[in-house]
Amino acid sequence: MKLKATIREEIHPDDKSVIVEFRGDENKRHFELNCTFDPYQQGLRKWDTWEFKIRLESEIFIDPKTEVKSYFTHLFCDQVTEVNSPYIK
Repeated sequence: MKLKATIREEIHPDDKSVIVEFRGDENKRHFELNCTFDPYQQGLRKWDTWEFKIRLESEIFIDPKTEVKSYFTHLFCDQVTEVNSPYIK
């Protein structure tokens, strides 16, 4: 799926993920997107808006003592397209 989001935290050369806020989210929540590319090298910067091609992966953790299941959903980004940057005029 493709979603537009704004980068909400600084990106450093060794980062493998970015923190974003999806456009249209009324609660303005922040999400971690794991990148299959180098986000720093790609030129992603705080406050830029990009369109992210996202896929979801689920992880199930079973507690060995209680055998209770916990479900985690991870967001992965394979491609980006810049939509708007406050740094470029």
